[in-house]
Amino acid sequence: MIQINIKKETDDQIMSIELSGHAGYADHGYDIVCAAVSSQVISIENSLHQLLDIPVEVEIDEVEGGYLKITLPDIDASTLRDQAQLLLHHLEFALTILMENYPEFITITYIN
Repeated sequence: MIQINIKKETDDQIMSIELSGHAGYADHGYDIVCAAVSSQVISIENSLHQLLDIPVEVEIDEVEGGYLKITLPDIDASTLRDQAQLLLHHLEFALTILMENYPEFITITYIN
């Protein structure tokens, strides 16, 4: 199962998204649940970095796989912060839709 932890501030600002585990929907290379989650997360991480030039902190487990954490740094510029939050809330929405369609393979927990 993929466990997703979303850390939010009290004002609904997403500070980090952490994923661990494997979906187990199908064999490696054929797991559409894993591919969908990975695609969404990597796309947003790339957009934060390449499009908005935000130096997000990314932690991954390159040996075992199944672990990725994106942490947003403090952002002073309000427009840039709003753009980053829009991307992160889009990711939250997409992951929620995937969890609703594959509840036995994905769980989301909110951390304050």
